[in-house]
Amino acid sequence: MRYFTTDTHFGHPLVSVLRGYTTFDPERAHYNELLATHGRKAAEDWAKGVVLDDSRLSFRTTANTDAHDEAIVANINRIVGEDDELWILGDIGFRTSVKHLKDCLRRLNCRNLRAVIGNHDDWWLENKPARNLFASIEANGTVELAGLDAAHPEATETVNLSHFPYREDLAFGWPDDAARFHDQALPFDGRRLLYGHTHQLSPEGARPEALNVGLDAWDLEPVSETRVAEWFRAHAADAPRAATLDMPTFPGQEPAPVPRPTANEPHTVSGQPGAGIHTDSHMEGSR
Repeated sequence: MRYFTTDTHFGHPLVSVLRGYTTFDPERAHYNELLATHGRKAAEDWAKGVVLDDSRLSFRTTANTDAHDEAIVANINRIVGEDDELWILGDIGFRTSVKHLKDCLRRLNCRNLRAVIGNHDDWWLENKPARNLFASIEANGTVELAGLDAAHPEATETVNLSHFPYREDLAFGWPDDAARFHDQALPFDGRRLLYGHTHQLSPEGARPEALNVGLDAWDLEPVSETRVAEWFRAHAADAPRAATLDMPTFPGQEPAPVPRPTANEPHTVSGQPGAGIHTDSHMEGSR
């Protein structure tokens, strides 16, 4: 069985806080209460607010990165078997040591790890022992998946794998992505795409062919090829689309609605890339 995930962010203080692993809520009691009653966005906003509203605090001093990493490893090991194939589509770790990154990867039971490079992976790629933990490391990849089309359930399709959304859709994400990652992102070629990077809170991409497999959209769990196929069958090209990507934001800052491209339609956005999507310097390089 193939599984897909992205943005594990081992060792990254900011992402650990956003996912509720903190010193000020060590049992995740309040975070989980918000998660259950109001959803992940409310829980993220509360955790960010605690840090940003107190000048004495920082993401680095309040993050429990060990607990975060243990939880991600445990979730993967609970779902992915030793002989399965796990694709991690970038941003595997950040603001940590190569030793810690390797320790996290070695604790994964799966022996068939494959990586797609994210924008926070350049710092460890020159370490040969780290590279050797993967069966393959690619800038972008492809896999053959079956059962994606309800009208042709036996058909197999080539699916693109990338850290980033399609190039034409980068403007739906972080404000400067369209300029920063234009060359790294794949141009839309009509194929379906599995991606991450955005840390959005729902799987739906900017177009019907795109599926976000990031941990934040899947309860911090990897996604099987079976669930990928089920999602595409349930979200056919003619299904209604959301007004915006479900991006993480700071409290009181909401992304402005942007028209979505329809199936098989090239897309351009007028104005500045990322209009209406806000971040903050306190995000300390989260992307």
